[in-house]
Amino acid sequence: MQNKKKNRFSKIMRILMTALTSLLIVLILIIILMVSRIQGTARVVNYAGLVRGKTQRIVKLEDARMPQDDMIADVKGYIKGLRFGSEELDLVSLDDKAFQAKMEELDDYFDTLKQEIDLVRQVGYENTNIIEKSEIFFNLCDVATGLAESYSQRIATRLKQFETLTVIDIVILVFMILYELLKALRYAKANRELKSKIYLDEATGLPNKNKCEEILTLEAEQNMAICVFDLNNLRIINNQQGHERGDLYIRSFAKSLRKGVDENQFVGRCGGDEFIVFFKNVTKEDVKRNLENIKKECAKCSEIPLSYAAGFAYSNDFSTLTMRELFCQADKNMYIDKNQAKIKEANHKRNLILNVIQQLKEKGFNFSDCIYCDAKADAYFTLRAGYSFFLAEDGNYSGAIEQILNELFNEDKRKDYRNVLNVDSLNKHVTKDNPIFEIPYYHQLNNTEMKGKIMAVYLDSDEYGNLHHFVLGFKMYSDTVEMDEKKQLMRYYDQLKQSILENANYIEALMNMAQSIFSVNLTQNQIDGIYDKYMQKNKKPVLPCSYETYFKQWKSNVLEDCLGSFSIVESCQNLLDRYKAGDKHVTVEYQIKMPDDRVIWVQEMILMSEETIYDIDIQKERNIVRAIILFRNTSTFHEKEDRDKEKLQLAYQKVDLESKAKTDFMNRMSHDIRTPINGILGMMQIIRKNWGDMDKLDDSLNKMEVLTKHLNELVEDILNMSKLESDHMEIVNEPFDLKCLVEELNSLIDAEISLQNITYHNHMENVVHTHLIGDALQLRRILINLLTNAIKYNKSNGTIDMFVREMSSDDSKVTFEFEIKDTGIGMSEDYIENHLFTPFSQAKQDARTRYEGTGLGMSIVKGLVDKLGGNIDVKSEVGVGTQIKVVLTYQLDTSKNEKQDTSKLDLKDKRILLVEDNEINMEVAEFYLNAVHANVDKAWNGLEAVEKVKEQPNQYSLILMDIMMPKMNGDEGAKCIRKINPSIPIVAMSAQSEYSIDQTIMNDSISKPIDEQKLDQILSKYVA
Repeated sequence: MQNKKKNRFSKIMRILMTALTSLLIVLILIIILMVSRIQGTARVVNYAGLVRGKTQRIVKLEDARMPQDDMIADVKGYIKGLRFGSEELDLVSLDDKAFQAKMEELDDYFDTLKQEIDLVRQVGYENTNIIEKSEIFFNLCDVATGLAESYSQRIATRLKQFETLTVIDIVILVFMILYELLKALRYAKANRELKSKIYLDEATGLPNKNKCEEILTLEAEQNMAICVFDLNNLRIINNQQGHERGDLYIRSFAKSLRKGVDENQFVGRCGGDEFIVFFKNVTKEDVKRNLENIKKECAKCSEIPLSYAAGFAYSNDFSTLTMRELFCQADKNMYIDKNQAKIKEANHKRNLILNVIQQLKEKGFNFSDCIYCDAKADAYFTLRAGYSFFLAEDGNYSGAIEQILNELFNEDKRKDYRNVLNVDSLNKHVTKDNPIFEIPYYHQLNNTEMKGKIMAVYLDSDEYGNLHHFVLGFKMYSDTVEMDEKKQLMRYYDQLKQSILENANYIEALMNMAQSIFSVNLTQNQIDGIYDKYMQKNKKPVLPCSYETYFKQWKSNVLEDCLGSFSIVESCQNLLDRYKAGDKHVTVEYQIKMPDDRVIWVQEMILMSEETIYDIDIQKERNIVRAIILFRNTSTFHEKEDRDKEKLQLAYQKVDLESKAKTDFMNRMSHDIRTPINGILGMMQIIRKNWGDMDKLDDSLNKMEVLTKHLNELVEDILNMSKLESDHMEIVNEPFDLKCLVEELNSLIDAEISLQNITYHNHMENVVHTHLIGDALQLRRILINLLTNAIKYNKSNGTIDMFVREMSSDDSKVTFEFEIKDTGIGMSEDYIENHLFTPFSQAKQDARTRYEGTGLGMSIVKGLVDKLGGNIDVKSEVGVGTQIKVVLTYQLDTSKNEKQDTSKLDLKDKRILLVEDNEINMEVAEFYLNAVHANVDKAWNGLEAVEKVKEQPNQYSLILMDIMMPKMNGDEGAKCIRKINPSIPIVAMSAQSEYSIDQTIMNDSISKPIDEQKLDQILSKYVA
């Protein structure tokens, strides 16, 4: 954009300069013409005066009787010249009408004056009017002269104006010329700078590749040398520490190079990490001296360690070489030096790895995946890496942290663990005194759980005591003992590879992975070496020996079932055939019988390779196939596999039994659930047909209520069992009154006891503390289940006794024993031990018809007792009765809160918002609320509820909120309402068995179908 503006401005300047120059030429031409005209005007004025003067002389001479015809003719010529211009007289005709009119008058009057002169000649001047007429003529001459002068003055004024314009034009042109001159000078300067930049490397200040290439085109001379330098590890520094650090590396070397080389010699950057030095008039010793100086200067660099390769070529060593060829020779020598440096660095790194691995082993660590970290350089490289390790071979430690977080930590934990893994945090936790720092992790990825720990192991500190080098080791744990074959093989391969890499002695490395190793010449059927730590010397064969002979003896120990597998490795020819078919390694497993009659599993791995040897016998080369055979005792693995299979079989049997139990349960439930439903439908038909019979209606409604409660109990049992099995049952610790809870239980079972004609006694023994903190709902469930079973399985005219005993107490806790004793049908010892607490189980197969139920009651009781941290004891005798004791501990409630009386609720001044999408549920809840005289507003979804609260934010004393609704569910609606009015009580209404309230948005919850008594308790708590 700026370039376009500059170009447009330059174009305008050029057009203006052209226009001004053209104007100047026109002005100069006009001025020349006007000067010429002024000059002509001056002659006109002069001749106008001359006309007067000569005429005056003529008159005088004529009066003196001296005729002047020639002068008269001259004056007549002057007048004609003044009128029309005259080349002879060099007169111009003035372009002035007044002057021309006056001259015409003057010309006419001169003719009159001539006639008067003729008369003077005849009669003398005394008898004529010559004097008067001459005066008139003179006056006309004066006027004409004045007009000519006035015209001249006007021309002079115009000339002055044109001169002013010309001066202005010239000044503008001068300024424009000066501007263009300055611009030209600036461009010249810029061109000089650009020319210098073309040959200058901005990053280092040295001559750049263009200059170096220019020099390489010159002819080589005697006593010249070219030295080429290449920086080592620039790519690694860029990758690990960033490009800024890489640029510093280049600049530091360039500075050291320039200082180390003699000032009169050329030093340039040949591009990237390559530099070049041209030496003139030097000896080889001078070049070597300069190289030593460069080495010293690089060693002085404190900003960053410098490593480079160098090579030089001296012109006197070659007969005829161009500069380019000399450069190529120096470049070759540099790469020789570079390879040597790489070998040194590789050896140094290998020694470092071995040293660190040895340190880790001494500290008791054997990581499959670990990295060596440099805290100061913010860099790392891998010490060990398995097939599934996710970090690159080397890189930036800060970048590695991000990769670790992404791979091993869930998103919500990454921020916290980023702070834990950074160098500043590790500097505090990993010290010489505290050399180990463990960081556990857990990650859920695509239904796969990954868990383990990262261990930071201290190695050394810098001169200031800050952490310098450390190891990060990764340990991953598996949830099961199972592992597929591929993973096993990959892990085995990793261990084998690491063992080989980390042991200087290859054989020792292999020995760490196997009990025995054979070196075999398969082509010649010959065992060359046996390496076995455990084999007795007298058992080893004399080497070399025949492979097939040795393994024929070995075959006698192989179990018959495994001979098929063993036959693959029995002969060299079998293995050679495998090798020719493309198999480089063969693995077999078989069982052998040991001398002490033990049977073990042996894994034999054959690694084959081909090589060329010179056979002295036949005096020529030939190919042979060699093999390394590794023998491992894999009995432990197979024992583990057998155990795993046994566990799998047991697990399968367990699942199968549970599946059969659930199938039996579903068969029972199909009957038990349909029975009350059919009863309810039947009662509804009876009601319709007996609409006017109030006794019949009342009886049918009571029976429907009983059937509905029974159906609800069936569903509750199933849901409670599901919660316990999935560990989703929540225990709530709230204040409650044990005495009131027992009274409620008595009321609940009173009707059933009366119907069954059973005698019930309630005993409170040594109960001192009744105000407790715990989960009253779960205690009620336990006791109701036990009492219901005692009623259900009792005999006619039987008895039930419930004992509540306070066993012990201290300042904060109290322990109770709850005993339920009945005179029912009883249970066998076998049933108590093996089936009582099994889900879906009943003591008699026909119990579901005689005694309605799910068979889940005692399973729920056992699960709840365990959840509450108590214990249960059951004693029973068939035909005599059952005694069940439950021991539970509760905290003492030391607060003075009194329970509100809900029997006289009157909420006529309270407004409640009822949010429900189901019409029947809405009608039922509204009925209960109207019963306590509450004012009810209705909303059919969360969105509608939010709008009502927006309209009247402080209107409602309570909101009863359904959860599953269209448009906006209950949780979302509650969140929005909390933003409008944070203090309004919101109680969730849910039929979901798994629903648990979010206490940040909901105050409480009530399950559906709504129980009137529970609703009254909610209303008393939050509204009354």
